[in-house]
Amino acid sequence: MRPPTLSLLAATATAAGVTLAVTDAALNCKSIAVDSHTYDFSALKGPHTVVTTEFAAPSYYNRTYTIDLCAPLQRKGEVEARYRCPEGTQVCGIKHRWDAEKKKSEAVEEVIPIAGELEGHGGGKLGWEATRLKAEKEGEGEGEGVKITLKGGMYERREQRAVVEMRCKKGVTGLEGEWEGEDEYVKAKEEGEKKKEDEGLGFPEKQLKKEGAALVWEGYKREGNVDTLYLTWTTEHACFQAADGKPPVDESHSWGFFTWLVILLFLAIASYLIFGSWLNYNRYGARGWDLLPHGDTLRDIPYLLKDWTRKILNTVQSSGSRGGYSAV
Repeated sequence: MRPPTLSLLAATATAAGVTLAVTDAALNCKSIAVDSHTYDFSALKGPHTVVTTEFAAPSYYNRTYTIDLCAPLQRKGEVEARYRCPEGTQVCGIKHRWDAEKKKSEAVEEVIPIAGELEGHGGGKLGWEATRLKAEKEGEGEGEGVKITLKGGMYERREQRAVVEMRCKKGVTGLEGEWEGEDEYVKAKEEGEKKKEDEGLGFPEKQLKKEGAALVWEGYKREGNVDTLYLTWTTEHACFQAADGKPPVDESHSWGFFTWLVILLFLAIASYLIFGSWLNYNRYGARGWDLLPHGDTLRDIPYLLKDWTRKILNTVQSSGSRGGYSAV
């Protein structure tokens, strides 16, 4: 049975800890609640792509990793099924063999549906979970955020998943440094890489990245029986916001209800004693214990407690006696 609402799941997860795990419900990018905070990533809806390049002599390869947090990916125009991820995919990886002379893609080597609703395409349901990330430096808001793990993909009998760390940085929308479509397979070489090409050594996969890019590729790794795509996405939308839409209260710098109750009770008692002492002094010229309101009662408290304790002990001892008879 599918959970009826995301809010119920959020409440259950909040009671259990800081992680919200959802296996059956659709990912609602507009309202992701984790540890009493909610995130709205709807401003980032639509496809977003990172492009990596690799030289494995004698061939060049480019990979495009495309993600849409809010909905399944839709390819523009007519694209053969073998050259695109199946319907329902939200994270897709496509590997191209690159023709350096013609400056274009020569062939599609791999099409990997990494995450999405892929039950009818050899995969599984869109499993996902979100975990709160604390700031990298204590007391600083930037760097905090949420880690979103997306599942559902299967490729060559290996499970696929994407781990996206949404990191807070105020003033950054998350769209900075996007790699344009017409440039996604343009090779940018560095001197060290050119030397490796000439020597036929090749170089490992690395991102083709513009300066200030918000979406950063951290790796696509084989881990046991799972292949994992790691991304870091810097955006102001990952900054913490309370679940009611208000900025979160820093509880470490605020007092709770019971703390205030104790303080108010202490102040009330102190005020009563001070005012009563002042009144007794001015009205009756009292000194010492006689200054305190109900001074006689206060002096008798130790004796009253002693008598009360003795009565309790006598009651307990007498109830334990059987009057000389043994139990039958």
